[in-house]
Amino acid sequence: MILLKLLWGTTWRGGALGLLAGAMGGAGYGALFANVLFAFGVIAQAPFEVKPQDVVGALFAVMLFGLIGSVIGAMFGVPTGLVVGIANGLLLGVMTRAFFYPLKNAQQYRRVVAGVSAIFTGVLAWLCFFSIMLFYANRAAADVAALAVIVAIPALIAGVGAGLTSRLIAQWYSKLEAGN
Repeated sequence: MILLKLLWGTTWRGGALGLLAGAMGGAGYGALFANVLFAFGVIAQAPFEVKPQDVVGALFAVMLFGLIGSVIGAMFGVPTGLVVGIANGLLLGVMTRAFFYPLKNAQQYRRVVAGVSAIFTGVLAWLCFFSIMLFYANRAAADVAALAVIVAIPALIAGVGAGLTSRLIAQWYSKLEAGN
């Protein structure tokens, strides 16, 4: 009974946290990435003269690119966060049952869970982001090396996010063990 409760608890929590983190991280990264591209586009037009009437248009463009980038980033982050979160939760459940049942050292458990989550999620998120990018890219003209580098940043963000959110799973398990 404890095995099913443990696996279900870690898996759905991993999926929910991954979905939330993927949506927020994807939207944030997408907005930032879109505005960085916008800034490079503006800089490429230099030299130019900034006029007061251009400020409103530039602010509008920044907000528009931020909105578009957020939506596109979330389109990448949500499915990746859900899939990777579920896989991470399942991995944590199996690892917890194999090595940390019954729980003897909660602090060590939290550290191991955070490290495993960060590494596993970072690698798997990179593979998912890379696959999605290749799916949408023109494969004949795609610069695969550039895509690999571009997706490394959101994968690192996902890994750090998973390491931080894994504390919630570790906290849930600690409470579950304290109740038994």
